Amino acid sequence: MKKINFILAGLILVLLFSACVSTEQKAEVEKPLPDVDILGDYKLPGEFHVYIAFGQSNMQGPGAIRPQDREGVSERFRTINVVAGRYANGHREKHKMYRAAPPIIIPDQNLVNYLGLNIGLTPVDYFGRTLIANIPEDITIGVVAVANGDMAIAAFHKTKAEDYYRFRGTLSGRPSQTEMQGMSRYKGAGYANMYEAIVQNTRLAQRAGGIVKGIIVHQGESGAGLADFDWDELMEEIYNDMLSDLGLEPNSIPILFGQTWNGGAGNTGGALANNERIQRVLPNAWIISSVGCGGRTGQGQPDSIHFGSEGLQLLGTRYGEKMLELVYR
Repeated sequence: MKKINFILAGLILVLLFSACVSTEQKAEVEKPLPDVDILGDYKLPGEFHVYIAFGQSNMQGPGAIRPQDREGVSERFRTINVVAGRYANGHREKHKMYRAAPPIIIPDQNLVNYLGLNIGLTPVDYFGRTLIANIPEDITIGVVAVANGDMAIAAFHKTKAEDYYRFRGTLSGRPSQTEMQGMSRYKGAGYANMYEAIVQNTRLAQRAGGIVKGIIVHQGESGAGLADFDWDELMEEIYNDMLSDLGLEPNSIPILFGQTWNGGAGNTGGALANNERIQRVLPNAWIISSVGCGGRTGQGQPDSIHFGSEGLQLLGTRYGEKMLELVYR
Protein backbone atom coordinates (compact mmCIF):
# COMPACT_ATOMS: atom_id res chain seq x y z
CA MET A 1 0.00 0.00 0.00
CA LYS A 2 2.84 2.39 0.89
CA LYS A 3 4.42 1.66 -2.50
CA ILE A 4 1.16 2.51 -4.28
CA ASN A 5 0.79 5.74 -2.29
CA PHE A 6 4.36 6.68 -3.17
CA ILE A 7 3.69 6.11 -6.86
CA LEU A 8 0.47 8.17 -6.71
CA ALA A 9 2.26 10.99 -4.95
CA GLY A 10 4.92 10.95 -7.63
CA LEU A 11 2.33 11.12 -10.40
CA ILE A 12 0.64 14.08 -8.71
CA LEU A 13 3.96 15.93 -8.49
CA VAL A 14 4.66 15.27 -12.17
CA LEU A 15 1.20 16.56 -13.15
CA LEU A 16 1.60 19.67 -11.01
CA PHE A 17 5.03 20.36 -12.53
CA SER A 18 3.66 19.90 -16.05
CA ALA A 19 0.79 22.28 -15.31
CA CYS A 20 3.23 24.92 -14.04
CA VAL A 21 5.42 24.58 -17.14
CA SER A 22 2.34 24.79 -19.39
CA THR A 23 1.16 27.92 -17.58
CA GLU A 24 4.59 29.53 -17.86
CA GLN A 25 4.79 28.72 -21.58
CA LYS A 26 1.29 30.12 -22.16
CA ALA A 27 2.16 33.29 -20.26
CA GLU A 28 5.25 33.67 -22.43
CA VAL A 29 3.20 33.29 -25.63
CA GLU A 30 0.54 35.74 -24.49
CA LYS A 31 2.97 38.30 -23.06
CA PRO A 32 1.75 41.66 -24.39
CA LEU A 33 3.94 43.91 -26.47
CA PRO A 34 4.39 47.42 -25.09
CA ASP A 35 2.45 50.36 -26.45
CA VAL A 36 5.25 51.56 -28.69
CA ASP A 37 6.05 55.23 -29.16
CA ILE A 38 7.06 55.22 -32.81
CA LEU A 39 8.80 58.55 -32.36
CA GLY A 40 11.28 56.77 -30.05
CA ASP A 41 14.05 54.25 -30.57
CA TYR A 42 12.14 51.05 -29.77
CA LYS A 43 12.13 48.49 -32.57
CA LEU A 44 9.65 45.65 -32.74
CA PRO A 45 11.21 42.18 -32.90
CA GLY A 46 11.26 40.55 -36.34
CA GLU A 47 9.81 42.27 -39.39
CA PHE A 48 7.29 45.09 -39.20
CA HIS A 49 4.94 45.29 -42.20
CA VAL A 50 2.82 48.42 -42.59
CA TYR A 51 -0.46 48.84 -44.48
CA ILE A 52 -2.46 51.98 -45.24
CA ALA A 53 -6.26 51.93 -45.07
CA PHE A 54 -8.47 54.84 -46.08
CA GLY A 55 -11.93 55.69 -47.36
CA GLN A 56 -15.38 56.72 -46.28
CA SER A 57 -17.99 55.23 -43.94
CA ASN A 58 -17.58 51.56 -44.85
CA MET A 59 -13.88 51.86 -44.04
CA GLN A 60 -14.47 54.01 -40.97
CA GLY A 61 -16.52 51.34 -39.23
CA PRO A 62 -20.31 51.11 -39.73
CA GLY A 63 -20.70 47.64 -38.20
CA ALA A 64 -21.57 46.77 -34.61
CA ILE A 65 -18.64 45.49 -32.56
CA ARG A 66 -19.63 41.99 -31.42
CA PRO A 67 -18.09 40.18 -28.43
CA GLN A 68 -16.09 37.91 -30.78
CA ASP A 69 -14.56 40.96 -32.48
CA ARG A 70 -12.86 41.96 -29.21
CA GLU A 71 -11.54 38.46 -28.52
CA GLY A 72 -8.36 36.84 -29.80
CA VAL A 73 -6.81 39.99 -31.32
CA SER A 74 -3.13 39.16 -31.72
CA GLU A 75 -0.45 41.27 -30.10
CA ARG A 76 1.21 41.22 -33.54
CA PHE A 77 -1.69 43.17 -35.07
CA ARG A 78 -1.10 46.84 -34.25
CA THR A 79 -2.91 50.06 -35.02
CA ILE A 80 -0.79 53.17 -35.46
CA ASN A 81 -3.14 55.63 -33.82
CA VAL A 82 -3.78 58.78 -35.84
CA VAL A 83 -6.07 60.86 -33.58
CA ALA A 84 -5.73 60.76 -29.80
CA GLY A 85 -8.76 59.59 -27.87
CA ARG A 86 -10.39 56.76 -26.00
CA TYR A 87 -10.65 53.53 -27.97
CA ALA A 88 -11.49 50.01 -26.74
CA ASN A 89 -11.88 51.35 -23.19
CA GLY A 90 -8.38 52.78 -23.05
CA HIS A 91 -6.63 56.01 -24.03
CA ARG A 92 -4.64 55.90 -27.26
CA GLU A 93 -2.20 58.68 -27.98
CA LYS A 94 -1.41 60.15 -31.37
CA HIS A 95 1.65 58.55 -33.03
CA LYS A 96 1.66 55.46 -30.80
CA MET A 97 0.98 51.83 -31.66
CA TYR A 98 -1.52 49.65 -29.83
CA ARG A 99 -2.94 46.17 -30.13
CA ALA A 100 -5.63 46.61 -32.77
CA ALA A 101 -8.68 45.81 -30.67
CA PRO A 102 -11.75 47.54 -32.14
CA PRO A 103 -12.69 50.30 -32.59
CA ILE A 104 -9.69 51.31 -34.68
CA ILE A 105 -10.95 54.58 -36.21
CA ILE A 106 -14.07 55.77 -34.36
CA PRO A 107 -13.44 56.72 -30.70
CA ASP A 108 -15.53 55.13 -27.97
CA GLN A 109 -17.70 58.20 -27.37
CA ASN A 110 -18.97 58.14 -30.97
CA LEU A 111 -19.92 54.47 -31.23
CA VAL A 112 -23.64 55.24 -31.35
CA ASN A 113 -24.50 56.76 -34.73
CA TYR A 114 -27.29 59.06 -35.88
CA LEU A 115 -29.68 56.11 -36.16
CA GLY A 116 -29.00 54.99 -32.63
CA LEU A 117 -27.04 51.98 -33.89
CA ASN A 118 -23.85 50.81 -32.20
CA ILE A 119 -21.01 50.86 -34.74
CA GLY A 120 -17.19 50.76 -34.96
CA LEU A 121 -16.24 47.57 -36.81
CA THR A 122 -14.25 48.14 -40.03
CA PRO A 123 -12.83 45.86 -42.74
CA VAL A 124 -9.42 46.69 -41.26
CA ASP A 125 -10.21 44.43 -38.29
CA TYR A 126 -10.48 41.22 -40.27
CA PHE A 127 -7.97 42.29 -42.89
CA GLY A 128 -5.33 42.34 -40.16
CA ARG A 129 -6.54 39.15 -38.50
CA THR A 130 -6.44 37.29 -41.81
CA LEU A 131 -2.85 38.36 -42.43
CA ILE A 132 -1.71 37.46 -38.91
CA ALA A 133 -3.24 33.99 -39.14
CA ASN A 134 -1.33 33.19 -42.33
CA ILE A 135 2.11 34.79 -42.11
CA PRO A 136 5.26 33.83 -40.14
CA GLU A 137 5.16 34.52 -36.42
CA ASP A 138 8.11 36.89 -36.56
CA ILE A 139 6.12 39.44 -38.61
CA THR A 140 4.10 42.21 -36.94
CA ILE A 141 1.36 43.95 -38.91
CA GLY A 142 0.78 47.68 -38.41
CA VAL A 143 -2.10 49.63 -39.98
CA VAL A 144 -2.45 53.38 -40.53
CA ALA A 145 -6.22 53.87 -40.90
CA VAL A 146 -7.83 57.19 -41.86
CA ALA A 147 -11.51 57.39 -42.85
CA ASN A 148 -14.72 59.33 -42.35
CA GLY A 149 -18.27 59.00 -43.55
CA ASP A 150 -19.38 60.54 -46.87
CA MET A 151 -15.87 61.51 -48.01
CA ALA A 152 -15.43 62.11 -51.74
CA ILE A 153 -12.09 60.88 -53.03
CA ALA A 154 -10.95 64.50 -53.54
CA ALA A 155 -10.89 64.82 -49.74
CA PHE A 156 -7.86 62.49 -49.66
CA HIS A 157 -5.90 64.27 -52.39
CA LYS A 158 -2.55 65.82 -51.49
CA THR A 159 -3.16 69.21 -53.12
CA LYS A 160 -6.74 69.25 -54.42
CA ALA A 161 -8.25 68.68 -50.96
CA GLU A 162 -7.60 72.35 -50.20
CA ASP A 163 -9.70 73.45 -53.19
CA TYR A 164 -12.32 70.86 -52.35
CA TYR A 165 -12.84 72.16 -48.82
CA ARG A 166 -13.00 75.72 -50.10
CA PHE A 167 -15.84 74.73 -52.50
CA ARG A 168 -13.71 75.39 -55.58
CA GLY A 169 -14.93 73.39 -58.57
CA THR A 170 -16.88 70.94 -56.45
CA LEU A 171 -19.90 68.93 -57.51
CA SER A 172 -23.30 70.04 -56.22
CA GLY A 173 -23.66 69.57 -52.48
CA ARG A 174 -19.97 68.91 -51.98
CA PRO A 175 -18.35 68.95 -49.52
CA SER A 176 -21.17 67.89 -47.19
CA GLN A 177 -21.49 68.83 -43.53
CA THR A 178 -20.37 65.31 -42.62
CA GLU A 179 -17.24 65.73 -44.71
CA MET A 180 -16.51 69.10 -43.13
CA GLN A 181 -16.83 67.55 -39.66
CA GLY A 182 -14.52 64.71 -40.67
CA MET A 183 -11.84 67.04 -41.96
CA SER A 184 -12.16 69.14 -38.81
CA ARG A 185 -11.40 66.07 -36.71
CA TYR A 186 -8.09 65.50 -38.47
CA LYS A 187 -7.21 69.18 -38.64
CA GLY A 188 -8.00 69.40 -34.93
CA ALA A 189 -5.43 66.66 -34.37
CA GLY A 190 -2.76 68.82 -36.04
CA TYR A 191 -2.81 67.58 -39.64
CA ALA A 192 -3.18 69.85 -42.66
CA ASN A 193 -5.59 67.33 -44.19
CA MET A 194 -6.37 63.61 -44.30
CA TYR A 195 -3.62 62.91 -46.82
CA GLU A 196 -1.04 64.35 -44.43
CA ALA A 197 -2.50 62.27 -41.59
CA ILE A 198 -1.84 59.12 -43.64
CA VAL A 199 1.63 60.04 -44.85
CA GLN A 200 2.90 61.49 -41.58
CA ASN A 201 2.00 58.40 -39.54
CA THR A 202 3.25 56.02 -42.21
CA ARG A 203 6.59 57.83 -42.31
CA LEU A 204 6.87 57.50 -38.54
CA ALA A 205 6.18 53.78 -38.86
CA GLN A 206 8.96 53.58 -41.45
CA ARG A 207 11.32 55.28 -38.98
CA ALA A 208 10.44 52.50 -36.52
CA GLY A 209 11.57 49.91 -39.06
CA GLY A 210 8.27 49.48 -40.86
CA ILE A 211 8.14 48.28 -44.46
CA VAL A 212 5.11 49.55 -46.37
CA LYS A 213 3.56 46.57 -48.12
CA GLY A 214 0.21 47.73 -49.47
CA ILE A 215 -2.91 49.91 -49.38
CA ILE A 216 -6.59 49.05 -48.94
CA VAL A 217 -9.38 51.47 -49.90
CA HIS A 218 -13.14 51.56 -49.58
CA GLN A 219 -14.57 54.64 -51.25
CA GLY A 220 -16.89 55.15 -54.18
CA GLU A 221 -20.37 55.91 -52.93
CA SER A 222 -19.58 59.66 -52.90
CA GLY A 223 -17.53 59.61 -56.10
CA ALA A 224 -14.87 62.13 -57.09
CA GLY A 225 -16.29 65.29 -55.53
CA LEU A 226 -14.69 67.63 -58.08
CA ALA A 227 -16.52 68.46 -61.31
CA ASP A 228 -13.54 68.52 -63.68
CA PHE A 229 -11.81 65.31 -62.56
CA ASP A 230 -12.68 61.65 -62.92
CA TRP A 231 -12.59 59.33 -59.90
CA ASP A 232 -9.83 57.10 -61.25
CA GLU A 233 -7.76 60.14 -62.30
CA LEU A 234 -7.79 61.45 -58.73
CA MET A 235 -7.11 57.99 -57.34
CA GLU A 236 -4.10 57.56 -59.58
CA GLU A 237 -2.67 60.87 -58.36
CA ILE A 238 -3.29 59.97 -54.71
CA TYR A 239 -1.54 56.61 -55.12
CA ASN A 240 1.42 58.08 -56.98
CA ASP A 241 1.83 60.95 -54.51
CA MET A 242 1.74 58.57 -51.54
CA LEU A 243 4.39 56.29 -52.96
CA SER A 244 6.60 59.23 -53.86
CA ASP A 245 6.24 60.85 -50.43
CA LEU A 246 7.00 57.52 -48.73
CA GLY A 247 10.13 56.93 -50.83
CA LEU A 248 8.64 53.96 -52.70
CA GLU A 249 9.10 53.07 -56.35
CA PRO A 250 6.14 53.71 -58.72
CA ASN A 251 3.58 50.87 -58.80
CA SER A 252 5.68 48.94 -56.26
CA ILE A 253 2.92 48.01 -53.79
CA PRO A 254 -0.59 46.68 -54.39
CA ILE A 255 -3.65 48.82 -53.79
CA LEU A 256 -6.93 46.97 -53.19
CA PHE A 257 -10.34 48.55 -53.81
CA GLY A 258 -13.44 47.13 -52.17
CA GLN A 259 -16.59 47.34 -54.27
CA THR A 260 -19.60 49.28 -53.08
CA TRP A 261 -22.86 47.58 -52.15
CA ASN A 262 -23.61 44.20 -53.79
CA GLY A 263 -20.68 44.20 -56.17
CA GLY A 264 -21.28 47.76 -57.31
CA ALA A 265 -18.87 50.30 -58.73
CA GLY A 266 -20.52 53.26 -56.99
CA ASN A 267 -20.03 56.74 -58.42
CA THR A 268 -16.63 55.94 -59.86
CA GLY A 269 -17.40 55.87 -63.58
CA GLY A 270 -17.15 52.10 -63.50
CA ALA A 271 -13.62 52.07 -62.09
CA LEU A 272 -14.52 49.45 -59.45
CA ALA A 273 -16.23 47.10 -61.89
CA ASN A 274 -13.33 44.68 -62.35
CA ASN A 275 -9.53 44.35 -62.34
CA GLU A 276 -9.21 45.02 -66.06
CA ARG A 277 -10.99 48.36 -65.73
CA ILE A 278 -8.99 49.73 -62.79
CA GLN A 279 -5.68 48.39 -64.09
CA ARG A 280 -5.93 50.62 -67.15
CA VAL A 281 -5.05 53.42 -64.74
CA LEU A 282 -3.33 51.63 -61.84
CA PRO A 283 -1.45 48.49 -62.97
CA ASN A 284 -0.98 47.20 -59.42
CA ALA A 285 -4.64 47.67 -58.40
CA TRP A 286 -7.07 44.87 -57.60
CA ILE A 287 -10.82 44.80 -57.01
CA ILE A 288 -12.27 43.10 -53.92
CA SER A 289 -15.78 41.77 -54.48
CA SER A 290 -18.55 42.83 -52.11
CA VAL A 291 -21.01 40.24 -53.43
CA GLY A 292 -22.56 38.40 -50.48
CA CYS A 293 -21.44 40.99 -47.92
CA GLY A 294 -24.65 41.67 -46.02
CA GLY A 295 -25.89 45.00 -44.69
CA ARG A 296 -26.42 46.14 -41.12
CA THR A 297 -29.88 45.76 -39.63
CA GLY A 298 -32.20 47.75 -37.36
CA GLN A 299 -33.67 51.24 -37.62
CA GLY A 300 -34.77 50.85 -41.23
CA GLN A 301 -31.58 49.07 -42.30
CA PRO A 302 -30.12 47.78 -44.56
CA ASP A 303 -29.84 51.02 -46.50
CA SER A 304 -28.09 49.58 -49.59
CA ILE A 305 -24.93 51.45 -48.63
CA HIS A 306 -23.50 50.24 -45.33
CA PHE A 307 -22.29 46.74 -44.57
CA GLY A 308 -23.11 45.02 -41.30
CA SER A 309 -20.69 43.19 -39.03
CA GLU A 310 -20.78 39.89 -40.91
CA GLY A 311 -20.46 41.69 -44.23
CA LEU A 312 -17.49 43.71 -43.01
CA GLN A 313 -15.85 40.58 -41.66
CA LEU A 314 -16.23 38.89 -45.04
CA LEU A 315 -15.02 41.97 -46.91
CA GLY A 316 -12.02 42.40 -44.61
CA THR A 317 -11.16 38.72 -44.97
CA ARG A 318 -11.23 39.08 -48.76
CA TYR A 319 -8.87 42.07 -48.57
CA GLY A 320 -6.55 39.96 -46.43
CA GLU A 321 -6.68 36.91 -48.67
CA LYS A 322 -5.84 38.98 -51.75
CA MET A 323 -2.97 40.72 -49.98
CA LEU A 324 -1.62 37.35 -48.86
CA GLU A 325 -1.67 36.20 -52.47
CA LEU A 326 0.09 39.32 -53.75
CA VAL A 327 2.64 39.91 -50.97
CA TYR A 328 3.37 36.67 -49.15
CA ARG A 329 2.99 33.85 -51.70
